[in-house]
Amino acid sequence: MRILKLEKSFSENFKALSNELNKLFEKIINYGKVDLNNNEISKAILIRLKYYYDHQNAIKELLNKRYASPAADFFVETIAFYLNAVFKIYKIPLEVHSERLIKRKRGSIRPDISIWRGDTEVVAIIECKTQLGWNRHDWKNNFSARENKLKKKFPNASAFLIVLTSLNWPGFGEGEDVGKKYFCLSKVWPNDINIDKLDDYLLNPIEPIICNLIKKYKSQGARKTLFTTSWFVGMLHSR
Repeated sequence: MRILKLEKSFSENFKALSNELNKLFEKIINYGKVDLNNNEISKAILIRLKYYYDHQNAIKELLNKRYASPAADFFVETIAFYLNAVFKIYKIPLEVHSERLIKRKRGSIRPDISIWRGDTEVVAIIECKTQLGWNRHDWKNNFSARENKLKKKFPNASAFLIVLTSLNWPGFGEGEDVGKKYFCLSKVWPNDINIDKLDDYLLNPIEPIICNLIKKYKSQGARKTLFTTSWFVGMLHSR
């Protein structure tokens, strides 16, 4: 029974961590407007991933594991967390979903993250990879195929790709879509980040994605308002 008592004491930390995450979310959205020009969101993501990787390395050492547990899901969760927070702060009623089919039919894509207006319109999808070493040659074709499937259903939706690190693959290069559609957050592996010098490691901050989504929402809202006003004025003149 002594082991059960010790395990219970340890495992309760998971519940405490969930509670702390909820508290953090509330503190962030109550903090006020975020300056999207200083890359604070991107830096916060790097900090969380750095400590996650440190945690996994400690487990590797304790258990003599050859490989750390994959960080892909944690990376997606962290980006979704901050997208949700920023939308709440700016009072943008867009919904952030993870692993949701864009259409309930066979062959439909299930993006890592999808941004929805209501329950029927996809505004954007975001694919998240920790690195592209395993797919360094075909990533662009694979991403374009998913983007084309998206556009067939939602022609006005945007598609983005976020990679955590440029390590182990050649990177995106200097194409015009880098920093607009394709983003690579860090120049190094998260373990090697010094959190006191985050600017030294940040490569392509993802704030442009957030600004794009906020701008798109506001412009689409303005067009709908203009359409409604024009229709109403037209009805008045037709009487």
